[in-house]
Amino acid sequence: MTEFDVALHRALKNLQSAGSVQVKETPPHGKPADLTIAIATYDDFDGAYFTIHSILVHHREILDRVEFVLLDNNPEGLPAPMLESFAEYIDRFRYIPFTDVRSTAVRDVLFRKATGKYVLVLDSHVILAPGSLSALLAYFDANPETADLIQGPMLSQDSSHIAATHMDPKWRNGMFGSWGVDPRAKQHPDMPFEIVMQGLGAFACRREAWPGLNSHFTGFGGEEGYIHEKFRINGGKVVCLPEFGWHHRFERPAGVPYRINWEDRVHNYLLGWNEVGWDIDSLHRQFSKYLGDSYPEIRRRAELSVQRPELALGGVIVLSDDRRVAPWRSCLAEAESIELTVHRAIPSQDDGLDGWRTASAFVAGLDKAILLGWKSVVFLDEARVIEPALAYKLRNIADDLPAEADSAVVHAHGEDPVGAALVVRAAAYRTLRDELSRSISGSLPSDLSLATYLLERGAVDVVLDRSLSPVRVLGEPDPVIEDSKPDLGVVVVNLDLDIDRWKASWHRFIRLPRVAAVERVAAFEDATNQDAAFAVSWRRAVARATEKGWDSVLITADDVNVLDASASILEHARRELDLRPWDVVQLGHDAKSRDGALLDGSAMLRTSPENRGVHAVLVHSRAFERILDAIADPEADPEAFGKWAGHHRTLGDYLVEANAGGMLTCLTLAPGIASTRSLLRSGAIESEYSRRFSL
Repeated sequence: MTEFDVALHRALKNLQSAGSVQVKETPPHGKPADLTIAIATYDDFDGAYFTIHSILVHHREILDRVEFVLLDNNPEGLPAPMLESFAEYIDRFRYIPFTDVRSTAVRDVLFRKATGKYVLVLDSHVILAPGSLSALLAYFDANPETADLIQGPMLSQDSSHIAATHMDPKWRNGMFGSWGVDPRAKQHPDMPFEIVMQGLGAFACRREAWPGLNSHFTGFGGEEGYIHEKFRINGGKVVCLPEFGWHHRFERPAGVPYRINWEDRVHNYLLGWNEVGWDIDSLHRQFSKYLGDSYPEIRRRAELSVQRPELALGGVIVLSDDRRVAPWRSCLAEAESIELTVHRAIPSQDDGLDGWRTASAFVAGLDKAILLGWKSVVFLDEARVIEPALAYKLRNIADDLPAEADSAVVHAHGEDPVGAALVVRAAAYRTLRDELSRSISGSLPSDLSLATYLLERGAVDVVLDRSLSPVRVLGEPDPVIEDSKPDLGVVVVNLDLDIDRWKASWHRFIRLPRVAAVERVAAFEDATNQDAAFAVSWRRAVARATEKGWDSVLITADDVNVLDASASILEHARRELDLRPWDVVQLGHDAKSRDGALLDGSAMLRTSPENRGVHAVLVHSRAFERILDAIADPEADPEAFGKWAGHHRTLGDYLVEANAGGMLTCLTLAPGIASTRSLLRSGAIESEYSRRFSL
């Protein structure tokens, strides 16, 4: 047994007896390097060891020009201390334990940790052919500002010949890309040539030319083809360098230690292909053919995951004080219950004044946002409850911020801004981080307020009529909603023959907050003018609500379905509506609708300049009489109703005109929580969340 084997055996035994693994990130080495050799590994000590040490043995001629970055995606594993120990004897080596993301997206982190002008990313079980690194560096020396992605041929298992110079852009076994060999690699081994795509076991580019992987990729798979297209979109090419040969170990006798499943792969394909504008339908056809009857459920769950509202935000971080674990655990449990991904930022030390600790956690959060490549980040206070409506509110606010704004402070009118939600865009990450880092190392007031600090440097002040979310009361994770008396009636417009639709509607709407009753009105039938017929049915519903004496009524078609978070969203909207005058709130859109701006002080209500959606509409009792007077009763005065129908054509046109003329105050709920299959297919605004409706 060699000295190394003895040391490894001893270390593993010690770890097993200790029961825990403690590793730290290696500090920057501070030495120049032309090329960063970057490797991400997960419980693959042997692979990482032989990949790195093969370079040390077989590529000594270029070692003075390279650095090594090893990202350990499972630093809790037993091999971690031995991987960390490489820094003790390998020059210009950095070990980085990293757990914030466990997916193929960690390759992005490698580029942000690299210091070389060029970056070579290797799987932790790839062996480079002799002379390949010299050829790669020679290519970069000849093309110093290249925007291209450089790859090379994968060698056969005995390394005697080329197994694949590229991948053809076609499907094979549920994966986009099929291995192929271009004869040019053998005919002219010293001449690079352009290819469409290649496997990502080994690839290199100029660090500043890296276009980035989607930060919301999860698990593994889906990046081949997508990342190659991003280089082309950015003006680069994908180049095969024949002399840059590599051997890939595919065998895993002990099994793959990380999660690989179809749902993650489909999730990544959906995100990536949508980003580069490729045909999503063809993707579904291929997986449906390959996976058969199991695919509908896999597709459903993958589409749910890519339609989470926080994906548009970038990331959500809870500013946490590690001296109190319970609040963070509550945040995490609340977030997991609604499938919201949240990260935690804590102070870098255990002592210090509260102002210092808050600023330190904020700086740590900004570092995380930079590392993960988020386009924006939302900081939440751990004292606030994370509710189903919260992510939708935050998305509304972020969408309405001016394009030039780099940060925002979100708090309620009269509320202490301490604990406010903070929105920061990528353009401000490094400036804020560096400024606060300098302040922390100098003198920092004990009563520092991050909200005040951001407002003083020009952040947008978003003042809401009500708090974004309630303060958590220990022992009461679900605070009692104020003013929750039942005052809302629901009327479902239903054809007499569709009794099953009526039953389903009753069960769907009786669960909404404040609902006193769900009743049915028979739909008026007119095959020659269905728009006029629905207006008659709608008028009947208003008349029913008047008879019942309801404070407000939700009038809905019987084929309407609701968003998964509809109860929470509607309750928060109702609480906002209690503070302002309104007559009508449209809970969805038609295919030609456009959203207006958020109302001042609101996180969920928008103006309705062009919303003709009438399949689900909330009407206040103060408007009942005006609506009944405006829409003539077709039975009592058919001529007057005919004139109304001839002028307005549809009920949606009437609402738009009444709103514009000041006869009704119409608002739109954001997001729209009610839609139908036909509206989703036709491109209504709610289509973005199509799979989050209970269809």
